[in-house]
Amino acid sequence: MPLNYASVESFASKFVEQSLQRQAETNKIAAELTTAFEQAASVPDQLRQSIEQAEISEAKLYTAKPMHESLLSSYPLPQQPDQFTLLAADGSQIVPSRHRALQFGLINVGLFKVSFGSGLPPVIDLISELLDVDLLFTSDGTLIGDDEIALQRDLRERILIRDNITSEDTRPILTVTDGPLDLFYRSSIQAATNRDAQSDVYQLDQRLEQEGVISAGYIDKPGAAMLDKMLEIYQKAQFPSEQTVDREKRRISDRALLAGRLLPGHRSALFEIISKRTPVNPQRLHCAFFYLNVAAEAGTEWLARVEIPYWVAQKPQLVNFVHAALYRDAQVLDSHPYPYSLHRAHELALVRKAEHEEIEHMLLSKLPQNAAGISSRSNKDHWKGQK
Repeated sequence: MPLNYASVESFASKFVEQSLQRQAETNKIAAELTTAFEQAASVPDQLRQSIEQAEISEAKLYTAKPMHESLLSSYPLPQQPDQFTLLAADGSQIVPSRHRALQFGLINVGLFKVSFGSGLPPVIDLISELLDVDLLFTSDGTLIGDDEIALQRDLRERILIRDNITSEDTRPILTVTDGPLDLFYRSSIQAATNRDAQSDVYQLDQRLEQEGVISAGYIDKPGAAMLDKMLEIYQKAQFPSEQTVDREKRRISDRALLAGRLLPGHRSALFEIISKRTPVNPQRLHCAFFYLNVAAEAGTEWLARVEIPYWVAQKPQLVNFVHAALYRDAQVLDSHPYPYSLHRAHELALVRKAEHEEIEHMLLSKLPQNAAGISSRSNKDHWKGQK
């Protein structure tokens, strides 16, 4: 019996009541922030100055900053070029486990490349890379976890994309990956590893910019609250004498603030991403973002966040290209719109449990019997595998 459903049922009513109460409180805060958003939008220079002051005074900061567009504007779907190239990469991984007979890590990255208007079939590529043994351990000798593997996977995605761009590709060229464009680093990852990965991504983007290649990060159902933080900074700066509620534990997502403002196919205004940590890394990708309603028809709103390099955000024709290309690619999966190219890349890269077992058996078969450091699976993992 996998679950005691009677026990779960006894908690269900309380859970539902708590969920409804929390949502009601969230809706109230969202309504108040909507008013604040509209007021701040009427004084964009003051709003921008508030953020710039916070950049100077705060050691750590993750927020949005208005750019040159009207904050409350909704931008309709632009015309898509007849010919262009789209490359998407996505990855999956095997995380080393002390419970296995052999500790190993693997990164699997799939690439899907389409030359629109050429009549040519899509190109696919796949890299399956075993991580070096030295990369499997932290400085204190413990095995790395999901975060460290994900960091390496995200970096390999960018490298695979770069390696598949050729001089014969139809211009313009758009590359897209799943998730934030500037790699997201969690506190569990060592600072030096963070900086090295940031610098690698920065250098890759520098090369792409020189070649006129556009990058985008696509975040489906985003939970970020950068606009909430932006408004909080503005309110504290402009009305220091007023009592403000600390919303750190009840942030309102950007999606909630933008709900109902974007028609199908429309995007929001552009915002600069202010992501500051100490120490500051001068070689870190500078990004901007907009929200895109990828729904096909009214009443089915679905907002995704699209991140682009800051240099792209300063060129309206490139922003229009990203807007049009990603929206139309998402319409291929019309019932649940999501970029088809990313979906195909994910299908290519997915590592299944049976494949995990096969790789482990292959590695074990190449090692001499009784090799140092090799053992049986843990008893715990053995019995889990019987289920």
